[in-house]
Amino acid sequence: MNEKKEKIIKASIQLFAKKGFSSTTIQEIADECGISKGAFYLHFKSKEQLFNRAFEYYIDTSMQTIETIRKENQHLAPREIFQKQIAEQFQHFAENKDFIILILSENIIPENQQIKKYSKTVKKQMNDEIQISILTTYGQEIEPYITDLSVMIQGIIQSYVQVLLLQDQMQLSFDELSSFILERFDDLVQGLLRSQTKPILKQTIWDDEAPSAASLQEELRLLKLEHLLSDDTVVSIEVIEEELAKAEPRKPVIQGMLTNLEKCEDPAVLRAVEQLRLFLQ
Repeated sequence: MNEKKEKIIKASIQLFAKKGFSSTTIQEIADECGISKGAFYLHFKSKEQLFNRAFEYYIDTSMQTIETIRKENQHLAPREIFQKQIAEQFQHFAENKDFIILILSENIIPENQQIKKYSKTVKKQMNDEIQISILTTYGQEIEPYITDLSVMIQGIIQSYVQVLLLQDQMQLSFDELSSFILERFDDLVQGLLRSQTKPILKQTIWDDEAPSAASLQEELRLLKLEHLLSDDTVVSIEVIEEELAKAEPRKPVIQGMLTNLEKCEDPAVLRAVEQLRLFLQ
């Protein structure tokens, strides 16, 4: 992502959180960034598209930080890394609290299909990262319960986030909170190992189902409609659309076009590539 685009996204997050999505104008966003309204449209087709990218930027930043904590702290014990990751989730939330309240209060996710789909993808990525932390912290013996435990720890974290949402004046040390949560999680892990209870959830619940040709055609149509794409990217998408419309799409042709699309930096395009790869399997 180029610097100018990132600046617009950061400014929009602040303005959306302060004034609300509907009350914030493109001109205000442009003024905040010190650019013209015309320059804004060089990067985003609409305020709606900008909001989608702002939401994705918020989530992607959080995910990248969690991954970075694990990769850059290999000298620490796995448990310490896990605790830092939990604390970071609370810190990232606190820094963007008003933006999250906006998303929840305006009921944006259920109404926005692009964000809804993106959220589903991110949940799987977050689950994968948490499972790595659980396994490295508690060992392979916990693997039969890994899916249940991943759901449990995420549920605990989300519940405390909700408390922080409701209590404006509450002052908490995120390091202490993450330590407290992990100690309670120890009890859950030990209880499962001691009781040898049969797991409830299977790992396959996170597996993606192969999308249909029709659903992919719709996704590609929206991609062209809602995103500023290069001519080469549009041509590759249209070739894929033509193949998907056939009774028997030629998979080598689609595969060839995916090589072109992978060069695009737009996250929405790259997510479409992932879906197309599932279709080709």
